[in-house]
Amino acid sequence: MHDQDRPGRTSPRPAADTLALAVAPAQAEVGGSSQVQVFVNGTEVTSAGAGLGMDPYDLIVPTNRLVATAEPRDVQIARCPCGDTGCTATTVTILRDGDRVHWEWSGEAPLPQGVTFPADAYDAEVARVAADHSWETPERAAGRLVLTTVDRDHLDAYGLQIGRVANHHRDPDVFVVSLRLDDDYQIFVDTPWAGRSPEQLAREVVRTLSRSPREWPASWQAIKPRLTDPPAIAGPHWRRYRLVVGS
Repeated sequence: MHDQDRPGRTSPRPAADTLALAVAPAQAEVGGSSQVQVFVNGTEVTSAGAGLGMDPYDLIVPTNRLVATAEPRDVQIARCPCGDTGCTATTVTILRDGDRVHWEWSGEAPLPQGVTFPADAYDAEVARVAADHSWETPERAAGRLVLTTVDRDHLDAYGLQIGRVANHHRDPDVFVVSLRLDDDYQIFVDTPWAGRSPEQLAREVVRTLSRSPREWPASWQAIKPRLTDPPAIAGPHWRRYRLVVGS
């Protein structure tokens, strides 16, 4: 690929733009979750684009996807106000170009042209927001610690991918890790808070997930209706997940 064909290198755009990032509450309509707001030159571009910033777990935890590299990477920074990441989107192509970082828009563009930041200032702001945990509730702190310390290679060996990590939607005294087994099953591992700190709870969750799945206290739900038996990795303490109507 020639330089003139790469995103951000179509013109000698100066590094004159500024970036600021903040984690803020999302609307109650999307479950009272959090969003990463993106400000370019003082304008909040997530609401000006698709409408709602991304959840921190989808943008800066466990991997900070805003980090700029010499290889261009597409990163979604805004989603539909309903909370669905697939309805509508604002995406940026991020590219490090020497002492500059370029963003080019796709999807719902909040500005009429791409932007270019001084690389040192960009790097500092991206690192700062990832290191700032002041917005976290105990639930979100526990979730971050689980996502950043769980042994993913161990889970991969069983075909498991970790998904949602949050308090039970009906019982805030129970923390739930949701996992997906291939395209066949959802699996839920519950851990009572029992008065523990986020750090203590996360250690217990990670310790549980480091064992063989047969040893987990888990529940399962088939994704494909034809599957009526528990997954092959199920242990004696697994039970079928029962959805409570109206919950």
